[in-house]
Amino acid sequence: MSKRSQLMNAWRVMIGDDNPLQLKRIPIPQPAADGVLVKILAMGVCHTDCFIRDTKEPRPGDPAEFTLGHEGADEIVELGRHVSLEAFALGDKVAIHIIPGCKDCPTCKIGLNRICQSQRRGGYGLGRDGMFQEYAHVRADACVQVPEGVAIEQAAISSDALLTAYHAVKNVAEVKPGQTIAVIGLGGLGLNGLQIAQHLGASRILVVDKRQESVGLATSLGTPSEDAFQMVKEQGILVDIVIDFVGHEQTVLTAQRIVRAAGLIVLLLANGSVRPEIETGSIKDLPQVLKDLDEGKYQGRKALLPDWVDAAVRDPL
Repeated sequence: MSKRSQLMNAWRVMIGDDNPLQLKRIPIPQPAADGVLVKILAMGVCHTDCFIRDTKEPRPGDPAEFTLGHEGADEIVELGRHVSLEAFALGDKVAIHIIPGCKDCPTCKIGLNRICQSQRRGGYGLGRDGMFQEYAHVRADACVQVPEGVAIEQAAISSDALLTAYHAVKNVAEVKPGQTIAVIGLGGLGLNGLQIAQHLGASRILVVDKRQESVGLATSLGTPSEDAFQMVKEQGILVDIVIDFVGHEQTVLTAQRIVRAAGLIVLLLANGSVRPEIETGSIKDLPQVLKDLDEGKYQGRKALLPDWVDAAVRDPL
């Protein structure tokens, strides 16, 4: 590669710093023997970038400073000496797999490199230098050729917003022709998941989102405009699979209310944010607790603690 400058611009995340996102000039990296140097052509932005920016302490094994950005489509400008010319050539347009995997752990050996046990927190832009810079060094086996006719912007977001939705709908939910699906959350992931479910033959897709503009966009893609919960309640529709792309307590509760008996709920993005609503009490109050439950006085769950007796009724033995 002929470099006009040995330095490049990069948006660096400074974990725990008062100014956690800084534009810096850093050296252009050299590709390793099994890697390539790519020129960044388009970069996707994700809520995960916000979470990483706001992190107060680096995760174990992660640096305190690295380049942010885990979605990118690029042009190969330099090949490592062990990279086969049959696989890649200078000028190839590629999208980058966020977590290429170690190839050695149990999950990688069965093709599940996306949940690699050794690199699950060390993906590009997730703990190692990512895409919010002019050039990046990536492993050659993390590169996927961009097909003719696919816009570079579409390729940039495909490695996360598209593949995450595809994995949830196709591999986890295993959506099949004729099923009724509910999609909660119509952001980038949800809208992609909706369209994937359509292509897999779902006969009816219901949507849940508080933003009317998002519901309108989903309606333009062929989904009913009515609220999913009301359709289930008033029309008796049985939802086979609920895919929750939000992962908040309220959306999980909604999923539980609309899924049919023995149906499936697929939950994404919770990351510990789903905490059951629990009110505690004493086991000695069981009769009153059951009465209150009959009358619908509990919004969440009641957990009873083993305080079986009080001083007035304690067994003298």
